[in-house]
Amino acid sequence: MRLTTKRMLVFFSVALNVGFVIVALTLVYQHSISHRERSWREVVDIVGRLDLPADQSQAVLASIRQFRATVDLADQDLRRARGSVINLLAQDGPVDPAALHRLMAVADGQGRRKSDLFEAHVLKLRQLLGDAKGAQFFSLLQQHFKSKDKTPHP
Repeated sequence: MRLTTKRMLVFFSVALNVGFVIVALTLVYQHSISHRERSWREVVDIVGRLDLPADQSQAVLASIRQFRATVDLADQDLRRARGSVINLLAQDGPVDPAALHRLMAVADGQGRRKSDLFEAHVLKLRQLLGDAKGAQFFSLLQQHFKSKDKTPHP
């Protein structure tokens, strides 16, 4: 093999190795932060793309932050209610239909509460953003979700 051919092969080998290292570092960085932090950064980025005045942007982010905290509590309540249903079903012996019905009603109520919280939140966001910016925000959010749906899941 000629010297120039060997040099070209070494060059391409080094270039591929550098590319692999860059991709690996990027993946490690992306997965080093929690899903919650990554999703918050994505929301902040979407709000930033709206070109809102600083006070309006802060009000929107504060509303989203408050909603996330409230929904976290609602999620805990819903998990607890569903856990109670599972605990009842996991007990030995016959299942008391009335007790199961009561526990299912509690779980259903928690699910409705979470849906109601979401509905109130999106209406508040539309109010804070106005019609044009609100539509743009939800359009950007929709595009973001569609682009995430196209990524392969491990």
